[in-house]
Amino acid sequence: MFLPWPAFAQIASSLLNPLVAAWIRSEVQQVDNLRVQIAGSDAQILNGQIPQAQVSGDNLIYQGFQVSHLRLQGQDIRLNVGEAIQGRSPLRLLAPVPVQVSLRLTEDDLNRSLQAPLIQSQLAQAQVQLPFGGQAVPFLIRQPQVTLQQNRLRIQAQLVTPEGVEVPVTVLTGLQAQGPNQLRLVNPLWVSEGQEIPIPGLADFPIQLDPGVRIDRLELQPGQILYEGMLVIYPEAAAVPQG
Repeated sequence: MFLPWPAFAQIASSLLNPLVAAWIRSEVQQVDNLRVQIAGSDAQILNGQIPQAQVSGDNLIYQGFQVSHLRLQGQDIRLNVGEAIQGRSPLRLLAPVPVQVSLRLTEDDLNRSLQAPLIQSQLAQAQVQLPFGGQAVPFLIRQPQVTLQQNRLRIQAQLVTPEGVEVPVTVLTGLQAQGPNQLRLVNPLWVSEGQEIPIPGLADFPIQLDPGVRIDRLELQPGQILYEGMLVIYPEAAAVPQG
């Protein structure tokens, strides 16, 4: 739910709101019910100093990744507002900005996102170790499908060996935040012929997230994932720090 904004946000915000909305639409493949609210005085906004902004939207698709609902709230945002309003340059971010994020990912979102080119390229390079011992070997992961349950997820896929043999696999695992920007697998199980076999090599396996991400809440529910936290958005030309 959007907060009421101060009454002093007048002409400049009425110009900037649709400009930001158009900019967002140009950056994504799809977004429904897009709402943009800018807070600040005319002088601040025209100077490119945005004290506070909120953006929300539904059914967002960006580079193949799909999100059912997304809400962002940021402060002290720097934009090239003057140039953009005069038509001399497209609207762009001038400095990194941390934003509060709230999002809802459905099961369908997740499975569609697994088909994104970035995810597919990572799956093609995966090294998988079966739970029965032996060294990790390269498997091509095909047709991944995720089912979201209470506090855990079920992953089904076809593993293709270097010899071309297809191995159907099913893994059950919990997923929890461990620290501000790391996830861990909880009690991962290999499901085979009705048997659930522990996978010691994946128990508490850490998944490192981008250093610009912070997890405040991560909840797995039947059919959806709820996330709240922080994300640093960088200008297009800025390098993301490694860590």
